[in-house]
Amino acid sequence: MALPAALILLSLPCSSFGLAAQRRRAVRRRASPTVAPEPSEAESRFGRQSYWDGVYADEAAFSWYCGWADVEPLWLELVPDRAARVLVPGVGNDDAAVGLVDAGFTSVAASDYAPEGVARARARLGDERADRVDLRVADARSLPYGDDAFDAVFEKGTLDAVFLSGGRDKALAYDQLRLCAAELARTVRRGGVVLSLSAPATEPIDRAFRECRSDGGGRCWKQLIDGDSFVTDDGFASINVDATILAWERL
Repeated sequence: MALPAALILLSLPCSSFGLAAQRRRAVRRRASPTVAPEPSEAESRFGRQSYWDGVYADEAAFSWYCGWADVEPLWLELVPDRAARVLVPGVGNDDAAVGLVDAGFTSVAASDYAPEGVARARARLGDERADRVDLRVADARSLPYGDDAFDAVFEKGTLDAVFLSGGRDKALAYDQLRLCAAELARTVRRGGVVLSLSAPATEPIDRAFRECRSDGGGRCWKQLIDGDSFVTDDGFASINVDATILAWERL
């Protein structure tokens, strides 16, 4: 006769439970990545400040994957409140911050890993707009903002660049994305959203958000847009966006 499940559990030695707990702790320890040092030029130029400083110095403006007008209707459907606290990581020479301010958003922060990227963003914004934007040099893997500091995040290609900074070491590259997902989970309030436009690293970015866990083990993110073409309630279609669109809500 088979024993009831409860009796089977009670018959297990305490050491079995202790060993299982040790294994879980070991997995958690292995699953805690750290910010990788800046790679050499041969390993990956995308992880080097000097490379991005050069890109921004050489090109005054570049719309990564699409212009603001191509994604504004989708953004406004996800984030209709113009008073929302918005972060634009990796702003560089893209006009996303300009578009947000011109669309009436009153609390915008923008950062870039490269000092020249912040200088270029300031120039793109102009003095009047720049005075209303919190501009900082910052690493997306270790953000200089407090917990629950933002209601929404708008990123175009920044997470792609973080992944590419790992070069041929895809495990290292993925670990850097996990840091980004965790930092966004820390700095975005519950119910807040992240909109991400990605091309070369869509799958690992999506996985990093799906696998992101809180200290208590719960999921950090619920997916809102999974990469398929998106049509807003007003009929706007995302066909002019030369990237995969992903979006998540902070749980």
